[in-house]
Amino acid sequence: MTLLDAQPEKPKGVLRRYLVLWILLAVGSGAILFILFRNYSEERAVSRFLAALQQGQYREAYELWQPGPSYTYEDFLGGWGEKGDYGKIREFEILGSRSKGSNTVIVVVRINRGQPTEILVDRKTKGLAYSVF
Repeated sequence: MTLLDAQPEKPKGVLRRYLVLWILLAVGSGAILFILFRNYSEERAVSRFLAALQQGQYREAYELWQPGPSYTYEDFLGGWGEKGDYGKIREFEILGSRSKGSNTVIVVVRINRGQPTEILVDRKTKGLAYSVF
């Protein structure tokens, strides 16, 4: 076989040629989506809680809070009722969230255009609590 008899090399497909680029693009997109949405369900739990308060459904909000036996409904109304710390909830905004350990998410909210407030959310039960951090 001489140089002139050599078979031409078959061109590689686009997918094969750019396989590394495709893999990096997929991994990068997955990482970005994970970062953006990793606390989505916890933010949604806080949003449901505040929406129930906004609509005046205090009993439902109390159940979403998932309180311990020592935190009564009257205690809850003292903090979250119309005469509570925040007054009547007219509007709220979820500002962001961050993980604290493996089981807790801190969700930052602004209620009635006030100062940002942190609410803790348990990842497993979606129970809420005041932030101690």
